[in-house]
Amino acid sequence: MCVSSCRESSCPIKSGDSRLILNNLPSHTSSLLRRLRTFVLTAQLVLQFAGTGLSIAGEGPKTEPRPTTKPEPSAPPVQPEESFPADRYLKGKVTAIEQDVEEVHDILEEDILDRVIRLDNFFGKIKTDSKRPTGYQLYWSNFIREEQEGTLRFSSSLRANLVLSRISDRLRLSLWGENKAAPFAPSLPEDPGNPGFDRFFQTTKIVNTELRYGLVQTPSTDIFLGAGIRLVIPPVAFVRSRIQYTYQISGVSLLRFGETLFVNNNSGAGETTEVSLERSIGQKTHIRWANTGTMSHEFREREWGTDLSLIHEFSFRNAMTVAGGIFGSSGPDGVISNYRVLARYRQNFLKSWLFYELEPVVSWPRGGDGTFPARFAITFLVEVAFQGAATGNAEGSGTP
Repeated sequence: MCVSSCRESSCPIKSGDSRLILNNLPSHTSSLLRRLRTFVLTAQLVLQFAGTGLSIAGEGPKTEPRPTTKPEPSAPPVQPEESFPADRYLKGKVTAIEQDVEEVHDILEEDILDRVIRLDNFFGKIKTDSKRPTGYQLYWSNFIREEQEGTLRFSSSLRANLVLSRISDRLRLSLWGENKAAPFAPSLPEDPGNPGFDRFFQTTKIVNTELRYGLVQTPSTDIFLGAGIRLVIPPVAFVRSRIQYTYQISGVSLLRFGETLFVNNNSGAGETTEVSLERSIGQKTHIRWANTGTMSHEFREREWGTDLSLIHEFSFRNAMTVAGGIFGSSGPDGVISNYRVLARYRQNFLKSWLFYELEPVVSWPRGGDGTFPARFAITFLVEVAFQGAATGNAEGSGTP
């Protein structure tokens, strides 16, 4: 009754009166209304939580609003300080040293060539109709030798050949200077008739100069006359003549014959005979059998030596020689005085004008009791080459 009157009058019921109305209704009606109210409240809660979940699921990642002003550039991140590579530093130092050495070598080559040209111009004739080469080759060697007793020996040598074309196309000036340690083993004469280089055991200290005049120069024959002086006290003057003939046996073998006649004011007259046979056993491998005999008034017997060597060229920069030799003297009491075996490796390194050699050698010298005890030594050598050439009428140095 009250409910119908309220709907007709549309007057609202106060919330505080709802419980009172429910309490006055019949029991079954009141229970039904309570269940309905509970369902509505439960539905509201479910819809509220479902709407919240949909809202959360539908939200994307929040984007920050773009600033209206340009942000200030941030400082770059601080990188850890790198340590300077040691290999780069060492490589730079080595390169700088190589450049300095190359410059010094070039300066020395030009300076030597200047002096050779001045010498040629001073003594030579002026030739304007032809350009003849004036040049030189110079080799400076230093080596250290360790013998089996642990003894270290140091030596140095300097050799030069000058071509003085303005004086004569056939004239050569040769200079030698050596300060060698006592020889360890004998070897074939390097330059027969030249004092100090014409013996199996070379003199320890040599300073020689010689002028050579070529009489005949062909591919098979070489004949020259020479005169020089050895700078010692008292000086040793010498003259000599030498002929060398080469006979081609076949395409891979040849025979060389050499004869040297010499006279000096120290040991009188003498002669040296050389015979060698050479054969190629490959494009880069050669075998040589060399024989030498020398006789002079200095010793009444003939000194002789024979040497068999195998030479192999690995490339244009390095090669190796293996050799064995026997040395002795002829005459009534002629005996073998020494056996020798060696291996020599030669290498061009760093620069085209720089070389080194490594040479182990075993020698069996004859003792006083007739035995041949073995001795061992190893030698390390470094050689620097200088060379230059310019036209004979040049007034200054030219690039070699």
